[in-house]
Amino acid sequence: MLLFSLSLGVVSSLGQSADLDKAYRAEVRPLLDQFCFDCHADDDAEADIDLDSFQSADDIRSNTKVWIKVDDMLSSRQMPPKKSDQPSDAQRGKLQKWVHAFLLEEAKARAGDPGEVVLRRLNNDEYNYSVRDLTGVASLNPTREFPVDGAAGEGFTNAGDALVMSPALVSKFLDAGKEVAQHAVLLPDGIRFSKYLTERDRADDLMNRIQRFYAKYMDTGSNAGDNWDDSAEAKASVINRNGSIPIEHYFAATLGERDALAKGEKSVVAVAEARGLNAKYLGLLWVMLNRNSDPDGSFLLNNIRKRWRATRDGNHMPIVEEVRRWQQVLWRFDPIGHIGRAGGPTAWMNSENMIRTTADFNLELKRSADGGDVLVYLAASDVGDGNEHDFVRWRNPRLVGGGKADLSMRDVPGLAKRLAKLRRKTLDNTAKFLAAAAEVTSDEPDVAALAKRHEVDAVALGAWLDYLALGPGGPVVIDGLFTRKMLNSGGYDFVNGWGTPGTPSVAANSSDSEVRIPGTARPHTVVAHPSPTAFVAVGWRSPIDGIVSVSAKIADAHSCGNGVEWWVQHRTSRKVGNLGHGEFEVNGSSGMTAKTVSVQEGEVILIAIGPRQGNHSCDLTQIDMTITETSGDKRVWDVAKDISGNILGGNPLKDSHGHAGVWYFFSGNVADVTKVSGGMMTVPTGSLLSSWKAETNAAKRAGLAKRIEAVATGAEIPRPGSPDAILLQHLQKISVPRRFESVLKTIVPDERFGKHPLGQPVVTADLISKAPSIVELRIPAELAEGRTLVLSGELEPEHGEKGSVQLTASMTKPEANELSPGRSIIVAAGSDSEKRLIAGLDDFRDLFPASLCYPRIVPVDEVVTIALYHREDEPLQRLMLDEAGKTELDRLWDELIYVSKEPLKLVVSHEQNAAFATQDRPDMVVAFAPMRNPIRKQANAFRKRLEADEPKHLYEVLQFADRAWRRPLTGEEQENLRMLYRGLREQEIAHEKAIQLTIARVLTSPAFLYRREQPGGGAKPEVVSSYEQAARLSYFLWSSLPDKELRQASEEGELANEKTLLAQTRRMLRDSRTRRMAEQFACQWLHISGFNQNNDKNVKLYPEFPELRGAMYEESVRFFEDMFRN
Repeated sequence: MLLFSLSLGVVSSLGQSADLDKAYRAEVRPLLDQFCFDCHADDDAEADIDLDSFQSADDIRSNTKVWIKVDDMLSSRQMPPKKSDQPSDAQRGKLQKWVHAFLLEEAKARAGDPGEVVLRRLNNDEYNYSVRDLTGVASLNPTREFPVDGAAGEGFTNAGDALVMSPALVSKFLDAGKEVAQHAVLLPDGIRFSKYLTERDRADDLMNRIQRFYAKYMDTGSNAGDNWDDSAEAKASVINRNGSIPIEHYFAATLGERDALAKGEKSVVAVAEARGLNAKYLGLLWVMLNRNSDPDGSFLLNNIRKRWRATRDGNHMPIVEEVRRWQQVLWRFDPIGHIGRAGGPTAWMNSENMIRTTADFNLELKRSADGGDVLVYLAASDVGDGNEHDFVRWRNPRLVGGGKADLSMRDVPGLAKRLAKLRRKTLDNTAKFLAAAAEVTSDEPDVAALAKRHEVDAVALGAWLDYLALGPGGPVVIDGLFTRKMLNSGGYDFVNGWGTPGTPSVAANSSDSEVRIPGTARPHTVVAHPSPTAFVAVGWRSPIDGIVSVSAKIADAHSCGNGVEWWVQHRTSRKVGNLGHGEFEVNGSSGMTAKTVSVQEGEVILIAIGPRQGNHSCDLTQIDMTITETSGDKRVWDVAKDISGNILGGNPLKDSHGHAGVWYFFSGNVADVTKVSGGMMTVPTGSLLSSWKAETNAAKRAGLAKRIEAVATGAEIPRPGSPDAILLQHLQKISVPRRFESVLKTIVPDERFGKHPLGQPVVTADLISKAPSIVELRIPAELAEGRTLVLSGELEPEHGEKGSVQLTASMTKPEANELSPGRSIIVAAGSDSEKRLIAGLDDFRDLFPASLCYPRIVPVDEVVTIALYHREDEPLQRLMLDEAGKTELDRLWDELIYVSKEPLKLVVSHEQNAAFATQDRPDMVVAFAPMRNPIRKQANAFRKRLEADEPKHLYEVLQFADRAWRRPLTGEEQENLRMLYRGLREQEIAHEKAIQLTIARVLTSPAFLYRREQPGGGAKPEVVSSYEQAARLSYFLWSSLPDKELRQASEEGELANEKTLLAQTRRMLRDSRTRRMAEQFACQWLHISGFNQNNDKNVKLYPEFPELRGAMYEESVRFFEDMFRN
């Protein structure tokens, strides 16, 4: 106790700073010189402790840490070393007392001083969290290749002393800043960060956002119809296409909640929310369904209302199906690739006009199931608006085609009766006709004299001779031969042919190369191209008498257009028959399997190509036909092999066997090939008549003739399907004249024609009815065969001007007065009815569009499409979106166009496609021409917009820096960033790159990397600023920078208020980012940080550890997360 008091006395006596300094110079330093300077002086001092450098007490104050060590060494008697001279106890005591006194004086002087304050850098996790919260991109990990943060003695990785900054780490921070900056995306209204780096990926991300926006309102099933290679049937369908309204859910809601909505027990909004529907559209539908029907309003909506009100079982599907049927006929989807072209559509979804002034019908008559009369029904129905004025004129119903003259339906009943009499008379005289035919020995008999001699009709005898192939014959005359050679097609000297300067034409490729002329001409092939009204053909004139096998192959040679129609025909001087006939769509092909044909020298077999549906665009077609003898030399004639290498040798061209004038290249009216409806009628092999032809004995011939007459008159009934049964059918056909002109003069016309229901006369070939009505027309099978019923229907002009009807001509009897979407609505041109009905259809279209939008965004409905994106969503905006939704959708689209720079790319796309078209599609050059100026004008406007937006993006960088540096920028700092950007632009660095480099500068600034705070001006503690307080709080709780709400509170100075500070703290703890505090503080405190990746355990001893460590770590994290919150 006494010693302790003495020590205090000595310390007290030395307590004054001046006394300490005087004692050091006079007594302490000489002792140091005597015992310490030998080892601890100058540059080679041991342990880097140079005691000689401390000349005074002030020198010692600059590095008190050394003297703390000196105190430890003296107390432990480690110094001086045992081998060195040792001070006496008194000397050691004096030295120790002085050091104690000095350190005590320094401690008193620095009481309350925290000592050296280390400038704290963001650690790796804090840096990652900060840039993620700053950019909104959670996937950013710029420190993935940084060295692991060192932990201070306390175990925390955010201790300032442990967060060094080496030159290598500086480079990594620079690279990290540039990496983050590359994620910056320039937008119309500023800058946003994306997890994607390429323009394509960013554009796709924006496109996906738009599609997700659309998906909230529409059917999202991926249905066919929008791809270029979808079938024509899929493209024609508008039902349930991508983007359609799921109307079944809306109608189900209106029926299921009808009573509650009507009574006001539920609101439309409540029903929509409960069923996941759009309240705006449900409201529009509900209002329409409950509105009073207006006779002058939309007949379609009136009909839907009627059905909805009559539905009591809740079954909504019949109503839905009716709406969809009408959608199918009132809408169409056009290829987006055609928009903007010359003559192209203006939109993807377009209204289809089903209102006409005339309905034209071409009804191909099919054989009835029992082989009897064919029935046709002409039906007229009103459209639900009354029938007072619904008088219909069926104009000139007539039978056409079949190689016969047109026949008015007015004359069919009378003609049928007359023909039945003529047939009976002819068949009853079968033996006489055969007797006359037996006398024919020359190619040019006197048919009239022969008929008179045998007392038979001369016209009927001519038909018998044609059927028996007796009488006049000879070579087939081929008209329409091409006389002009077509040289160097497509610029290739090996592609030549015959034709006209445009179309039709035939060409051959004699080379081993495949070329485009345009369209594809493959090596050693023949191609043909028709015109809109003319077929093109290659014909083979038979150089032999015999039996041949004929096969053909036809394929599209141009990947556009709508396909072609084709025929393979056998022509004699008397007859023309189809061996094969068909059609195919674009990129299609077809063929005819081998058929056996008996030919005489001079007869012709041809292959003809015609336009499909009258459209000849892109109809270049590869053709091949092979004709092979079935006996004898079995010679082969092949279109490709015989013609491709020698097409210019002449027209006609000799064949490969040396026969002259075999191959012909010609053209003719499409109608001449289309009117041929079947094969030629020849005497059936094995029939009585074939035996008659082969018999040379006159008596036996006469007996066969009697038997044939018995078959013809019904006295002998042949077995069904036998040759004689077929013969009977043929005889019935040839027993009446082919031409009816003379017969028609003596018949009585159908009394229904030429009369008006009101009693006044009309054109004799017309039929007048009043809707609703069904008129039945009966056509005998022999008159219907191969024929087409052609007529048109319209409102009778004098009494039907105010009417409106639907008309149909069908072989199936329709329902009486049925309103059908499959029929056009007929009105008088310019009438009030027309205007009223058009408005009614528009009302329906307004509420039931076929699609709300084009959800694919990227059009793929044409092989060649200039458009990169297509926006069409007016129905969605009008029917379902509020103003906020419209604004959001507009913003998303604007960002997509901006980020993808679509207006600039359209210029390139147009130029490239136009250039390709000059090589392959000259028709497209004309189509693309109108698009050029609008595309360039749009691109120029976009360039100006980009330039005008540059200051806006620089301003956004300053705002970004304000958030990143966690405080307002000074004027000097703002100007420095502007100067950096301007300097980069002066170096001809593009705007976007200059912005990114400026952002990188923000992220590599000490203001971001270090949590700097402004020191106080004096020795007393000072309150930190509100911005510094916000940063302290956010980095403590979230390991990241302040969010918007905390930053606003700091700007308003509210954090000085204890209640506000507590409220902010509680708010932040409720945030999911509180997990970071659990990981960064609690887990590090307990030294379990990163336990989920721990590999220290021996898996053989603890095999369950790899599966459990993640759960063990997660349990700890969640425990602390819950504790901090609650």
